[in-house]
Amino acid sequence: MTKSTQPSPKDPFASDHSRASLKWGSWRRLLALLIGGLWAITFITKLSKTLRNDFPPLTTICEQPSPAGSPSNLSDFVNEPGFALAAAKRLAGAVKIPTMSFDDMGPVDKDERWAPFEVMHKYLRNTFPLTHSTLNLTVIGGYSLVYTWPGSTTNAKPLMLTGHIDVVPSLTALDRWTYPPFSGTIDEEWIYGRGAGDCKNNVIGIMTAVEHLIRSSWKPARTIVLAFGQDEEISGPRGATNIGIHLEEIYGKNGIAMIVDEGGMNLDTIYGKEFALPGIAEKGYLNVEVQVDMLGGHSSIPSPHTSIGILSKIVSAIEDSTIFQPHLERKSPIWGYLSCVAAHGDSSKVPSWIRKGVSSKEPDMDDIAERFAKTSVNNRYLVQTSKAATIFHAGLKSNALPESARVLFNSRVDIFSSPAKTKEAYLSLVKPVAEKYSLLLDGVSLSDAPSIGNISILPNLGHEPSPISPFAIDSDAWLVFSKAVQAAFGSEVVTAPSAMTGNTDTRYYWNLSENIYRWSPTRAGTKLNIHTVDEKIKIATHVEGIKFYTELILKSDAQLEST
Repeated sequence: MTKSTQPSPKDPFASDHSRASLKWGSWRRLLALLIGGLWAITFITKLSKTLRNDFPPLTTICEQPSPAGSPSNLSDFVNEPGFALAAAKRLAGAVKIPTMSFDDMGPVDKDERWAPFEVMHKYLRNTFPLTHSTLNLTVIGGYSLVYTWPGSTTNAKPLMLTGHIDVVPSLTALDRWTYPPFSGTIDEEWIYGRGAGDCKNNVIGIMTAVEHLIRSSWKPARTIVLAFGQDEEISGPRGATNIGIHLEEIYGKNGIAMIVDEGGMNLDTIYGKEFALPGIAEKGYLNVEVQVDMLGGHSSIPSPHTSIGILSKIVSAIEDSTIFQPHLERKSPIWGYLSCVAAHGDSSKVPSWIRKGVSSKEPDMDDIAERFAKTSVNNRYLVQTSKAATIFHAGLKSNALPESARVLFNSRVDIFSSPAKTKEAYLSLVKPVAEKYSLLLDGVSLSDAPSIGNISILPNLGHEPSPISPFAIDSDAWLVFSKAVQAAFGSEVVTAPSAMTGNTDTRYYWNLSENIYRWSPTRAGTKLNIHTVDEKIKIATHVEGIKFYTELILKSDAQLEST
C-alpha cells in the first residue's frame, strides 16, 4: 500500500521544509479568506449605496402645502339647496348664445357674425349685476372684456383670471347631436352644448364666484383682473393680443402676480392618487408649407413625375420620418410630473422605471422620455414635436397636369426646441427628394441634372414655446394655487405640473407674469367632446369649478396678508 508523501499537520516527524510549507499554506488560506471578506464587504457597501441612490426618500420631492389648504366658509355657498341647478342654468344661458369665431372674421363693425357677442355682453350684465356695478369694465378689440376689482393694497400685484367667450363653429353634423348645439339643454346630470366645456364654464364660474363674494360684502386686498377674450379659437388677433398690450401698459412687465387660464390636464386619479395637473408651459407652434412647381401639360402625355407625385413623396418622407424624438430635461414640467407620481403615487402601482429614474443621480433621460411617450399618444406629444399634414391643394381638372401642388404641415414644437430648429428638420427631409428628382430647392440646384421644377418652403406662421412657470412650493403663486386645489377638491389631492400640446390666450400674456397656470377645474371624464359633437359638462363639475375659483381668490388674498 503506497502511503501519501504529504505530511500530516500533526506528524511530529515532518521535516522543517514540510512544516514551513504547511505554515505558508495556512496563511495563504487565511489571506484568501480575508481578501474575500473585504471584497464582499465592499460589494455589499456599493450595492447598498446604489440602492440608496436609486431609491432615496422621496418626501422632499413634489412637496405639498402643509398644513393643507382648508375650505373657507365663503365657498360653502355652492352646497346650498338649489344652487347647483341655478348654476347650471346660468351656464346653459351662456351656451345658448352662438358666439362662434371663424378664421376669416372681418372687422367687428362690419362682419355680422360678431352680432352674438353683443348679446353675450348683455347676458353677462343681466346675470351678474353686482359684478358690473362694482368692477371697472373695459372693452378691448370690440368684444373682449377686462374687469378690474381694485384691491385695498395698491402696491400688491394683481391676480388675473382668464377665459374666452368665443366657441368653435358648430354648423355641420347637426343630426348627430343629442340636442342642438346651442340649445343649452340640462338634464339631471349634464349641461349640453357648444362652449359648455370650452370654455364658457370657466367664464361663468369665475363671474359666479366674484358675484357671490361681492354679495357677501367681501372686499379684496389684492386687485383682481378678469380678462375674457373674443377670439381665442382663432388665435386671439383682436382679443388677447390687445388685452396683453392694454394690461402691460397699466401694470408693466411682470406686473401681475399670477395668471390662471383654461387648459391643463384636469384632475385625475393616477397610480392610486388624485392629481391636479395644471399646464405650466405650452409647446411652440409652426406651420410649414411646401410647394412643388413644375411644367403642366395634357394628361394623355404625362411626364414621369408630376407636381402631385413629387409632393406626395415629400409628404411620405416627412410622415415616415422619426426625426422628432421624445425629449426630457430636469426642468421639464413632465419631469416634475413624474417626480410627483413617484413621491405620492401608490408605490405598488407606480412603474419601477419612474421611481428608479426619478431617484437616480444620473437618470437616462432619453430612455425615460421614450418610456413615457409609449404610455399614450397624448403623453408622447407632451415631450415630442409633432408633425401632421393638414391641408393639401393640387389640381383643377382631370385631364390637365397641375403646375403646382402645395401641402401644409402643422407642428407643435417641443418645449426645449424652437420653430427655427423644426423648420430645419423639415428642410432636411425635403432636400433628398429635391436632389433625387432634380428639382431646385428654394431656387438652388442640388444636382448636376437639368432641373424639372422647384420646391419652395413658403413663409410660415409660428411662435416659440412658452416660458416654464415655477412649480415648487417655495413659489408663492404655486403655493396659493395648490392650497386652492386642496380647499376645493380635498386635502389629499396633489398638485403636480403638466404641459399643454395646444395653446391658449396666455401666449399673449407672457410679459405680464412669470406665474402662468393653465387649468380648468374639472375632473377627468366629466367634461366631454370638446370641439366635437355633444360637448357637455357635468353639473357637479361646474359647481366644483365655482368653488375652486372662489377659493383661489380667497387664498391669493390670504397669502398677501400673511407676507
